[in-house]
Amino acid sequence: MGLQIYTPYICNITAISQGQETVVTFALPHSFVDGSLVAFSIPQAYGMRQLDGLKGYVVTTSEFAIMVTIDSTEFDPFFVPSVPSNVVLDPALAIPAGDANSGYLAPGAVQPTYQTIPGAYLPTVL
Repeated sequence: MGLQIYTPYICNITAISQGQETVVTFALPHSFVDGSLVAFSIPQAYGMRQLDGLKGYVVTTSEFAIMVTIDSTEFDPFFVPSVPSNVVLDPALAIPAGDANSGYLAPGAVQPTYQTIPGAYLPTVL
């Protein structure tokens, strides 16, 4: 059996609206579907720190955006910081919260019970 490496599915955020339901826009097309549970990681440099660590369900999707069930009307605005090219900045991310690594824990280990929420995202072929 070959080496199995788990790579989580993440999307870099380019914009977030403020409203009773929050619209999150991505740099590239995403694979989230309606009903997905999504968690957010928002570094301090991007503003809207109130969203960091929150989870919300996807209500609607388009090719580059999702609308989630989080009321962000009172949150600080989101912005993409301008930094010099030699500065590395952690991106703002949306991460499927319902998916889990279903690989083996160690060679010869017992296959774990699947701990997933079906439909957290559509699988993509690279």
